[in-house]
Amino acid sequence: MNRTSDARTALKVPEWLRSVWTWVRERPLWMQLSGAGLVSLGVVGFIFFLGFVSGERQVGPAYPLFAKVTNKLDHMFFRGGPEPKLEPTIYNSALVRLDSSISLVDTGRDDSQTNPLSENGGGVTSFGDDVLVLAYNGKVYASAGESDARETAIVAPDINREAYQALRDNPDFADYTFHRGYLRYNDLMYVDAPSGPQLVASYTEYHPEDFCYTNTLAKLALPAGVNDIDAISARPEDWEVFFRTDPCMSFKTEHLALEGHMAGGRMIFQAPSTIVVTSGDFHLDGMRSSGPGIAQDPDAMYGKTLSVDVETGAGRIYSTGHRNAQGIVSLDDGTILIAEHGPRGGDELNIIEEGLNYGWPLESYGTTYRGTQIPNSVSYGRHGQFAAPSYAWLPSVAISGMTVVEGFDESWDGDLLVSALADRALYRVRMRGNEAIYDERIEIGSRIRYVHQHSDGRIVLWTDNAELIFLSALQRVDEGQRFQNWLEAADLPRRVKSDLDSAMGRCIECHSFQVGDHEKAPGLNRIFGDDIASTSFNGYSEGLLRKNGTWTRDNLIAFLNDPDGFAGSYMPGSGIDDARVTEAMVDYLEHLDEQF
Repeated sequence: MNRTSDARTALKVPEWLRSVWTWVRERPLWMQLSGAGLVSLGVVGFIFFLGFVSGERQVGPAYPLFAKVTNKLDHMFFRGGPEPKLEPTIYNSALVRLDSSISLVDTGRDDSQTNPLSENGGGVTSFGDDVLVLAYNGKVYASAGESDARETAIVAPDINREAYQALRDNPDFADYTFHRGYLRYNDLMYVDAPSGPQLVASYTEYHPEDFCYTNTLAKLALPAGVNDIDAISARPEDWEVFFRTDPCMSFKTEHLALEGHMAGGRMIFQAPSTIVVTSGDFHLDGMRSSGPGIAQDPDAMYGKTLSVDVETGAGRIYSTGHRNAQGIVSLDDGTILIAEHGPRGGDELNIIEEGLNYGWPLESYGTTYRGTQIPNSVSYGRHGQFAAPSYAWLPSVAISGMTVVEGFDESWDGDLLVSALADRALYRVRMRGNEAIYDERIEIGSRIRYVHQHSDGRIVLWTDNAELIFLSALQRVDEGQRFQNWLEAADLPRRVKSDLDSAMGRCIECHSFQVGDHEKAPGLNRIFGDDIASTSFNGYSEGLLRKNGTWTRDNLIAFLNDPDGFAGSYMPGSGIDDARVTEAMVDYLEHLDEQF
């Protein structure tokens, strides 16, 4: 048998495909050519779709080319759109409920013209009664939480963004990909230094004369005794630059020329005059750049934490081997902790000691964005040769900020709050010495760029949606006592009360009566009159999701009598055999709804 007949025998063409091919061959030539053109167009479109995803995700061999296309589209058209604004709500946690108010920051960003995720970053601090925000546009905004933020008369130092963005059209840089949103302000901090009160800004600065960039610190002297931010004004030239990282870094041709979202730049102040600042590696890690990772270079102030004197500007490397530390805190005993943004997996909580090497990119619990071992690393999924993190998040939640809680609620005092971007959540981390005992995830619903505790004790979140979310502690309601009070006053036979009490005990093993708590099962507070399967609980059965209507008295009774028969619910039967007990339980649910 020849090679051709071998191939035909091995390749058994499905009968439906033979029929399609016969149908095509019987069509006129112009129809065949048109069909071939449509198929080709579809193939090309699919290739461009894959490339577009590559450009968006910043992965794959075609990434540099399609990143250029993505940036051009970003520049010409609005894509994606802003996330919906959050509404004030009550967030539930294990120990305390969180009441929220939201202050919107109008930065002048035109969401109809630009991708909003490209204009983020910034920093948050407290001054007097206000929370201050240094936004992407270089302006400082203030809010006490009662109303939307107002623009102050303070403008941050010039980072030369206009000159940086002009490089996209410079023919000398045609081989580079510039993301217009990645030259940013990274932090803002109020300090009481020996020379007086000051605001300190941290930012990535472009130096047009040398075509390079640094992480830069500048300070603004404040009038002594002034506690009202509205009494202070400042122009960019009023700030004094006192520190720049060394060396001034050249752009890279791989992936993005400047990956300013990897700048770090978060600060803490240690009296009398020390600032500890994180300095990211800007993706100079051997994966998105050529050569070894800069975090291991002892002569480069990138991929490090730095100690800088705010009075003299003298700076030195404090610790080595970091990727992109987005959160930093100092405990009462001087212990420094950083929350470090990992690659695919491997977000880290590190306890920093001067002189230690924390391993990046030679060791990490994470992988490359393709899910493979980090090139040139000394281990895979291990962290045994360098200083290991106290805690790590896998998969990565995109760590973005951190604060230590004091005076918010007794049950939280001393805990760390760590914010996340991709996960849109807060993590409360309980520490015991140098060990993280547990973390608790608290879903917020917006990309959280920064978490800060205001001077009045409230927790403040700064989101990529230009929201300042103020969180206050509410004591958890003793729902058991509330039920017992109602049960005692209810006009019910003793046996019905006893059976109802037992039934309610079974219910609360899964269902919460705290407002808005739908984590383990749909919450039962204020359910009366709500649409069926309309809470944020993500474990509804398909039957309940398809069920129309609201939770009326009749629907609640039918559901309690036969959950599976009502809509194919996963919930086991209530175990209630007495119709009077079922009626009484619905009475209590209606009573709860009437309390609000």
